Order: sequence, then structure tokens, then C-alpha cells
Amino acid sequence: MGRGRLITFALAVGLLAVSMPGFAHHGQVEYESKAITLKGTVTKFEWTNPHCILGVAVKNEKDNVEEWYAEILPPNRMTRAGWTQEIIKPGDEVTLVGRPGKQGAHIMWLEYVVLADGRKLKRDSGAR
Repeated sequence: MGRGRLITFALAVGLLAVSMPGFAHHGQVEYESKAITLKGTVTKFEWTNPHCILGVAVKNEKDNVEEWYAEILPPNRMTRAGWTQEIIKPGDEVTLVGRPGKQGAHIMWLEYVVLADGRKLKRDSGAR
């Protein structure tokens, strides 16, 4: 990711972090209703509240690499669904299925991820 994009992303995340209390729980209205599938290489996996984030480098149709970020759930809910902090590591090849952001940014609300060994990790066990 270029320096300019990194700064833009950091500012966007900072603004979201500051505005989150006003939203209480924002839901997923900023995401499309139809899911897409992306294949790529994990660049980072943040096991943090309020939502875990999975960064994946994906080649687009022009063979250029784009950095996508998948928003998941808080660690406590992911643990109940069978995830661990070490289950995904940078360099892992994965397939993401989720709903992309409506504004054209490379973000998505993750439905599930398929690991290179074929294991399918759902975002949530359904337990609350």
C-alpha cells in the first residue's frame, strides 16, 4: 500500500473510531446486499474490538494488487464461532466471501473465509 493510501486509510479509521460512540451500533447499511468472492494473500489480521479486521492483497482484472479490508465481529463472538487469534496469518492464501462497501472503497462485511486447506470459517456461530 502506498504512503498516500496508508495515510488516507489511517485517517478514515481514525474518523470512524471517533464517530463510533454516536452510532452506538451502526449495522451494515454501508455494505451492498449482494456478496462477492475474492481470492488473495493475507496481509494482516487484527484481533481487536469493536471488530476484527482481515487485510488481504487481491489481484484485480488488470493484474494489479489491491488491498481489501474485511470487517468481521468482535473477538468474543468469533471465538464462539471457532476462530482463534492465530488461525489466520500474513502470507496465508484465502478466499473471502462478503458484501462490499457501497462507496467503492475496498472494504467488505465478511460472511465467511475459506482457508487454503479448505476449512470454511463463518463469521459467527449465531450465538449471542
